[in-house]
Amino acid sequence: MGWNGIGWFIALGLGALGSAVTYLWPSFREFGYFLLAVGLLALVVAVISALRSGWPHYKALRIRLGAVRTMLLVSLLGTWLFLTLTFGVFAWMHLQGAETKTTASAVDEGPLKWFSNLEMEGGPPLGRPVFSLTFHGGNASQKEVSLKKANIVSAINGKKIDLEVIAQDDTGKSELTSIGSINLIPPGAPIRLVAKFGDPDPNAPGKILGLDAKTFLETWRQFFFNVEDETKTYRLPYNEGSLIPFFPGTVGPHVTKKGG
Repeated sequence: MGWNGIGWFIALGLGALGSAVTYLWPSFREFGYFLLAVGLLALVVAVISALRSGWPHYKALRIRLGAVRTMLLVSLLGTWLFLTLTFGVFAWMHLQGAETKTTASAVDEGPLKWFSNLEMEGGPPLGRPVFSLTFHGGNASQKEVSLKKANIVSAINGKKIDLEVIAQDDTGKSELTSIGSINLIPPGAPIRLVAKFGDPDPNAPGKILGLDAKTFLETWRQFFFNVEDETKTYRLPYNEGSLIPFFPGTVGPHVTKKGG
């Protein structure tokens, strides 16, 4: 292979490894930048070495083609090296900016993080009323967090339902309880908040009757999810698009037949 071939191999290998580290392991992004920089340096050395190793042929080419064509060839090579360095610096600056934006966004979200996905108990796919919606989140900070209140509010008529939280008792059994009945949420702990729909079931204490699909959608096809801790208030909007998986063919866009 020779030293020149080894230089090309090192340049390509470090470039690929640096790119992989940068994108797959963001926490080690600085190390990825270092590998990319070393790979770029190895590429420059390999190019210079290749030119020097072919110097006799280069002189013959200069004699045969003339000074003008040789200058054009050198200019093209210089332009290629300049663009490579420029794009490398631009990519590094862009990634640095993206990392800053991501970090700022995470700080702005507050200690708790909430996901837009929903979990429904009951509903049309099961041929049953809608009993509840579960919202998923977690404590993304490194400190304990006090959950103050949580609710959903209909964007149709303003109706509000206070949410309950799934917590473990002293025996490790999970149960649904009020927000005011839980301790501080430890770092990294997942959070599941539940909205229950319908009147209590008189024949089953602790259970609810739920709402049929039509009644549910009349009020809850658009709503806001609101949570408050000791430092921040969180507000997520939900609409028919969020409910499409639970009401196939009922909500969301669909094909219609022409009138007449």
